[in-house]
Amino acid sequence: MSETEMVAETIAETGADKITQESVETAAETTAETAAEATAETSAETAAATTAETVAQTASEAAGEAAEKTGNKRKRKWNYTLMLFVDSKEGRIRQMGIGPTAVELMALFVLTVIVILAIICFADSHRINGLENVISEQQKNIDTLTSQNDELTEENADLISLREELSDKVVILSDTINRKVEEEEAQEQERAQAHMPVGFPLSSSASLEETGGDEPMVKLDGTAGSSIIAAADGTVVSVATDSVYLHCVRIDHGNGYNTIYRNDGDVMIKEGDEVVKGAILYVIGEDNTELGYQITYDGKYIDPMDLINIDG
Repeated sequence: MSETEMVAETIAETGADKITQESVETAAETTAETAAEATAETSAETAAATTAETVAQTASEAAGEAAEKTGNKRKRKWNYTLMLFVDSKEGRIRQMGIGPTAVELMALFVLTVIVILAIICFADSHRINGLENVISEQQKNIDTLTSQNDELTEENADLISLREELSDKVVILSDTINRKVEEEEAQEQERAQAHMPVGFPLSSSASLEETGGDEPMVKLDGTAGSSIIAAADGTVVSVATDSVYLHCVRIDHGNGYNTIYRNDGDVMIKEGDEVVKGAILYVIGEDNTELGYQITYDGKYIDPMDLINIDG
């Protein structure tokens, strides 16, 4: 049996159960075209063409016989068989077939791969969307923090400006307070000085005589028309009569010092009066030119000459 007849017989046996008239004709035509193209490039061109035609005719007859045997009584069932025809260099045709089960398995494998790839792509897409949402949320947070930072920076600048302004005001206030304190200290010093009985108790020059003892006194002989005056600022605490002189005036200077003025003239002030240095206590006339002047400190008599400023 020749190779061509073996191919035809195989096709006939297979087609009796699985191959239809139409598929056999298609296979024959494909085989003829393949053989024609292959043999055109080789020296066996005519032999290949003849072989293809013979295979096609034999397959057609086998298909017809198979159709007659079944009597077209059974419903036609479609089966898919992948057939490969390989033309060798020697001009021989080899048949290679892949059954429908293998085709279905391959299709199932391809479908499975496609589904897996689709699931992977979906998961990656979902993960990418999640990452994009996270990035978007973080960007919003960054924008919010940036805006807050800008606001805080502006507030900080305002606080710095306010601090500088307040610092300037504090400096001015400090200077003002210092000047005020200095002024008050100067005024206090002036008041303290004004209350120190260092002034000369007559408005004119006079002769002076000191007397010692437990109650030292300075006797001053003034001139008519002049006045006996307060030696410092203070308060008149008493206006009384005196055993030696007609009147005795006592002034409290508020710092422990008291001055006593004894004279026969009329008193020009009264008890309780606030007097300043130089205030007139008596007016000296022809009959009251002598002044008995004394000073006490914390209730004890002291020498008036220790305080009297003769020049003043």
